[in-house]
Amino acid sequence: MSASRAGIAVVGCGYVADFYLNTLEDHPGLTLVGVHDRIAERAVLAAGRHGVRAYEDLPRLLADDRVSIVVNLTNPASHAEVTLAALAAGKHVYSEKPLATHVADGRRIVAEAERRGLLVSCAPANVLGEAFQTLWREIRSGAVGEPRLVYAELDDGAVHLMDYQTWKNSMGSPWPYRDEFAVGCNAEHSAYHLAALTTMFGPVRRVVADHGTLMPDKLPPGEDGPVGPDYVTASLTFGSGVMARLTCSIVAPADRSLTVVGDGGVLRLDNCWDFGSGLTLRAPAGRGHDYLLGARPVDPVRPYAYRKRYAADHRMDFPRGVAELAAAAGERRQPRLSARHALHVLEVTDAMTARHGSTEITSEFAAPEPMTWAR
Repeated sequence: MSASRAGIAVVGCGYVADFYLNTLEDHPGLTLVGVHDRIAERAVLAAGRHGVRAYEDLPRLLADDRVSIVVNLTNPASHAEVTLAALAAGKHVYSEKPLATHVADGRRIVAEAERRGLLVSCAPANVLGEAFQTLWREIRSGAVGEPRLVYAELDDGAVHLMDYQTWKNSMGSPWPYRDEFAVGCNAEHSAYHLAALTTMFGPVRRVVADHGTLMPDKLPPGEDGPVGPDYVTASLTFGSGVMARLTCSIVAPADRSLTVVGDGGVLRLDNCWDFGSGLTLRAPAGRGHDYLLGARPVDPVRPYAYRKRYAADHRMDFPRGVAELAAAAGERRQPRLSARHALHVLEVTDAMTARHGSTEITSEFAAPEPMTWAR
């Protein structure tokens, strides 16, 4: 497959599909071949808008030789099934997070991809964005000295008080609140920080966590269904010696910041959902002075420029992860968002809610390289 052009097909045309389909024009190396959804009307609408084929079923999509990458945007419970089917058909896969809902299925995906010589990447792609690459550059350059401590916040507001039943994307697909509430905020959101932290500091070795469902009545009146944790906090110990506190909720006021404390200063990323997020550095003014004073903005590795953006509270280039996978396949290398890295993130995520208390993490992954323009 050419690194400059790759045929992709999207499976799942629900709410999140807009984040990918509406910004594909920023990636001329990706050619959208077609789409499929188990709700046929959704696929027909998406196909008509983007001038491509609506596949009647998944086997027809997988049989199309023009498709080299399957973009799996199904609900989390279907991620493993669709990804494994695509691998069996000889396709590379880019999956929305999480890689799977069970670690055992994640391991099956990694094993199957490696057995077949195929590539699997997994969202989130925020680690490929300008803001995170700038943060990582500053860490590598020693701007804060030796990193010691991280505070990672991912609070998304009091969702139970919002009009979430009215949220729809540009094609009219509603926000899948039943799936979101059932899976819980940890599985849906923690990866935005976990992928970034493990990219910078390597594998997590121990997780000490607690969680709860503080607002159990989030579903509309008259609706029943499972409701997962809406609050989780964890202390993460990395093999490199860094420790992090990660807090995730859909209860507290919005805060998506990431703060790295070193022995020589502090870096703060304002919003992990923003490729152009502001970044500040607080360095010591000298002995006897508080280095928390005098924060100054950090110049980005390059400005976050985009032609098309999804009209929501996300300034992220979602298809960038797909484009990186296509480049990796063309260059015969592992993608920066590798399957083993995604499996590690899944194991840590699972440990944050599988039990209260301490969990040892043993999985490994190859450290990704910075983006070429950020080295």
